[in-house]
Amino acid sequence: MKVEGAVPCNISGFQLLLAAAGSVIIVSVPLFRNHTWISLLGWFLLAASWGKSVETEGEKLKLSYFFGKLSCEIRIEDIEELKVFNRLEGAVIAKEFPVMLAFVVFVMVFALGEILLYPLAQEYGFNGWFVLMSTGFVYLAILLLPFSKEHWAFPLVLFPPALAFMLNLLRPGSVDAFSIFTATMLSFLLLVGYYRKDYVLIKTSKRSYLLAVENRKMLFDVLEGLILPGDVGKTGFGGVPAADD
Repeated sequence: MKVEGAVPCNISGFQLLLAAAGSVIIVSVPLFRNHTWISLLGWFLLAASWGKSVETEGEKLKLSYFFGKLSCEIRIEDIEELKVFNRLEGAVIAKEFPVMLAFVVFVMVFALGEILLYPLAQEYGFNGWFVLMSTGFVYLAILLLPFSKEHWAFPLVLFPPALAFMLNLLRPGSVDAFSIFTATMLSFLLLVGYYRKDYVLIKTSKRSYLLAVENRKMLFDVLEGLILPGDVGKTGFGGVPAADD
C-alpha cells in the first residue's frame, strides 16, 4: 500500500553521498568548458538519490528512491522512535543528522575559498560556487531553526544578494548578477518547498530516516494499523500528537 504524499529524504546514508556528489558536479560545470556533458552525470546522481515513495509491505515500510538499488525496508518492530519535527517545540532536524550538517558546513567553507581564489564570474560569466555556498547557508539555517521559528526563515532569501555585495567588496567582480539571481530564486524555492511539508523522523538501532509528508494523518493511520497495541510504547508512537487535518 502506497502512503500518498510521503517520500524519503536523501539526508543520510548513501543517498546523501550521491546527492552531494551530484550537486558539486553540477555547479562545477563551468570548470569543464569543453566538457559540459559532465553535468548530465551530476543530474543523474542527484535524481538517483531522490526519494520516490513510501509503501507498506506486510509489517514493513519500504522507502523507494529513483535509483531502485537504494530502496530499503524498515521492519515495524525495529522502529525505536517516531518524531514529528513540526509538532515539537525546539526540535531541529540538524540534531538528528550531524553528518549532513558537517557536509553542508564543509561545502560552504570550500566554496568560499574557491570564490575568493578563483573568481569564475570574471572568466565564465557565472559563479556556481557562489550559488552552492549561499543556498547551502540557507539550507543549513533552516535545518538548525526550530519549526516554531518559521517566521525567521523567509528573510533568509535576502542572504544571497547581501553575501554577493560583501564578496564583491573583498574581491571585485567575483560574483555576477546572474549568479545572484539564481541563488536568490533557489533559496526562495527551497524555503517554500521546505515549509509546506511535515517531517517525520523514523529512528531504528542502525539508522535514522527522514520522511517528507504532505498528509501526516494518512502516514500515522498506516503505522497505527501495523503497530500492535503492546508495541506502541516501544516505538514512541503513542507520544505523537494527533494530526489537526
